[in-house]
Amino acid sequence: MIHQDYIMRMIRDFFAALARALEKNEIEDRTKAIHELYDTYLGSYERCQNATVEEAIDYISTVYPEEQQMYRLEMLAELYYAEAGLRMPPFRETLLERALSLFEFIDRHSGVYSVMRLQKIDAIRQRLSTARDKE
Repeated sequence: MIHQDYIMRMIRDFFAALARALEKNEIEDRTKAIHELYDTYLGSYERCQNATVEEAIDYISTVYPEEQQMYRLEMLAELYYAEAGLRMPPFRETLLERALSLFEFIDRHSGVYSVMRLQKIDAIRQRLSTARDKE
């Protein structure tokens, strides 16, 4: 039970910190805060940015205990999604594609149904479709 409490507190802290990061006025400040979240919750920003989705999944599965892995992957997907809003094409679409892949992976493997996750999947698909239509 203590371990489950730790995980729930970590998730709550992560989403609170992400909300604070996204409330910052300057894009540079938001970017810096998001990079710090990568470092705090997932290892290093550089590792997450340079990894393919498959490499990120492998990394999370080797570094974190099994009971934390889906939560950590969801954190990574949320960070990709949030950071995509701060970037210009084509990096924006790359981050959206990564977020989409991770959200879909989590949806297939977590065993936890999430309406919010499904809504994000649909929103990302729409954004990517719109971006492709503009090309």
